Amino acid sequence: MIFRTLAASVVVVLLFGTACFSIVVSGEAQVSSTSSEQPLQSGAIKIDVSSSSNVHGVAGQIIKIEGKITNVGTGSSNNSGGIAYISIVDLVDKVPVDLEDWSAEKGLYIPSITAMQSLPLEWNVRLVKAGSYTVDILYNRDSDLGSPPVASSKIFMDVQPKFSLNPENILPVAFGVPAALLAVLGSIKYHRGRKTGVY
Repeated sequence: MIFRTLAASVVVVLLFGTACFSIVVSGEAQVSSTSSEQPLQSGAIKIDVSSSSNVHGVAGQIIKIEGKITNVGTGSSNNSGGIAYISIVDLVDKVPVDLEDWSAEKGLYIPSITAMQSLPLEWNVRLVKAGSYTVDILYNRDSDLGSPPVASSKIFMDVQPKFSLNPENILPVAFGVPAALLAVLGSIKYHRGRKTGVY
C-alpha cells in the first residue's frame, strides 16, 4: 500500500513537472517569435514603379525608369540606408544585361530613410539592342547585405530594331564619290573643248 502511494505521488509529480515545462517552453517560443518580427517592422522598405509596366521603344532611344522607395516601418529609428539599382534581364537569352552601355547611372546611394519617408528614384536608360526585356528596381540595405534585395514589380520592355535609310552613314559616300567624279570628268571635258574650239 505504501509503495502504491509513493508510486502515485511520483507519477503526479512527473506529470505536473512536465506540464510546467511545456508551459514555460511555449511561453518562450511566443516571446522569441515576437522579437524576431520587430526588426522587420522597424525598417520595412517598399519600392513602387512610377513608369509604365509595359514599355515600347526603338533601339537607340533613351527612356526613363522612375520609381519611389518608401520606409513603411512603424519604428521611430532611421533605416540604415543602402543602394538602389536597376536590373535588366534579356528574356530571349535568359541572361542579365551588362548595364555598361545601357545606363551610366547604375546605383543610387541612399544614406538613410526615416519612417514613412519616400524618396524618388530615376534612371536614364538607352535602348541598345532590339529584344524583349524585364526591368526591376532593387534595394540592398547596408546593414543586411547578406539578405535578398527588396524588389519592385517588373517592367516589361519591348525594343524594336532601328530602321535607317542611311545605315553606317554611307549615303554621303555613295552620292559624294560619283558626284565628285562627274565634276572632275566634266571639268576635263570642258577644258578640252575650249582648246579644240568646241566651247
